[in-house]
Amino acid sequence: MLYLLIALAAIVAVVWLIYKKVHAAAAIFGVGVVLLMAAALTGRADMRTTDIDPTGNAFYDQLLVVEALFKARFSGIGMAIMVLFGFVSYMRHIGADAKTVVVLSAPLQRFRGSYWLVPVGFLIGNLLSLVIPSAAALSLLLVATLLPALIAAGLTPLTVGAIVVTSSTIVPTPLEAGLIQGADLTEMSVTEFVYGSVAHATVPALLITAFVHMWWQHRCDKADAKHFAEEHAGQVGATESESDRQTRQALERAAGLPGFYAVLPLLPLLLIVLSAVLNRLDVIPFEAGILPVTVVSLFIAMIIEGLRRRSLTGAVDDTATFFKGMGEGAAGVVALLVAAAVLVEGITQMGVIDMLINATEGSTGAAAIIVLIFVGATAAMAALTGSGTAPYFAFSEVVPGLAAETSIHAPQMLTAIWGTSNLMRQVSPVNAAVLIVSGAIKVNPIQLVKRTIVPMVAATVLNVVFSFLFIG
Repeated sequence: MLYLLIALAAIVAVVWLIYKKVHAAAAIFGVGVVLLMAAALTGRADMRTTDIDPTGNAFYDQLLVVEALFKARFSGIGMAIMVLFGFVSYMRHIGADAKTVVVLSAPLQRFRGSYWLVPVGFLIGNLLSLVIPSAAALSLLLVATLLPALIAAGLTPLTVGAIVVTSSTIVPTPLEAGLIQGADLTEMSVTEFVYGSVAHATVPALLITAFVHMWWQHRCDKADAKHFAEEHAGQVGATESESDRQTRQALERAAGLPGFYAVLPLLPLLLIVLSAVLNRLDVIPFEAGILPVTVVSLFIAMIIEGLRRRSLTGAVDDTATFFKGMGEGAAGVVALLVAAAVLVEGITQMGVIDMLINATEGSTGAAAIIVLIFVGATAAMAALTGSGTAPYFAFSEVVPGLAAETSIHAPQMLTAIWGTSNLMRQVSPVNAAVLIVSGAIKVNPIQLVKRTIVPMVAATVLNVVFSFLFIG
């Protein structure tokens, strides 16, 4: 019981530190290292699950565990994620991501005030997250494109703001970092994990949520004392911050780009799906991985950009942004991967995983309770911190061990906590997307959260239920 309390105290410490705006990866990593040292001090280091060559010194062996986890995460899944981040950075630099947003959001202006704009806008916004995986970056672009277009079409700013904030949720894509890791944890190919498991739960959840959104926004608008569309008309972009300036410049560049540039950010997705289809048709003997298709996509985009600008050297020089993006990926998602692995190793050495396995052994009901506990903890952490990546990565590494010894099916549990993490962050008043959009439409973040909480809670429940109903 003492070791369980120590592990719980560590998790509480992580949540508290992130809530206090400590860097998520730093908080998780720091607590994880402390937990490993506590395991060494209490004689539990021998319960480690990471392969090392023991030196006989428990404390130094724990540092070797940390080293092994760094090597494992950066050399495999971490490198694929870094390359993907680099590609996204290059797309942002040449303005292709903005072109995609402009092309896909333009048709929405034809609906003219109908509340059918809400589900259509929500689903299109979620499709755009395939191109722009960062919720904050997507919100910035949608504030400059989708938001004024929908307000002009007759929707209130709070309704449109809720659509924009919830545009980055649970679209199943083999390019999402959490799903790449989920595939790695379940030892499945990315396309098999995403489209053979995750999509079975998330797609129907999103479709139903789109109409929950429509009902809730219509209900909230009817209850509002004033019509915010008239009150805030023309205020978006009235004062230009640095992020506004960058967004404006990207849109200006997008305006001068050929229409087909809207397809460039989708190249990795298209190529990886194409390779999976060709593999299943026995046309090719392999299914392409994230890293190879992203590199190919980068070179295709670079050549096209060189031809458009009539300067191949300039296009090659611009790929420096690819490597800068890789650095952003290393400092962001990959750092979280490493930190979470260290924390989970510490929790494992404290015997918590063994306790959970013993509690669920031979009991389907107990296993379901354990899953719900993880879902609840993920939801609370995401809502408190506004982060979608930290809660998922903090808990996901535990899943394979539980699944191997219990009746828990790993893809079900991973889909449940991944969806919960990405959905419940949108009900946090400290979430970056909420702050960006609330600032753009000049409302208190709490007002915007009131518009997102019902659709996102509904989506979370639906995703968890569908994870166990539709994923075999």
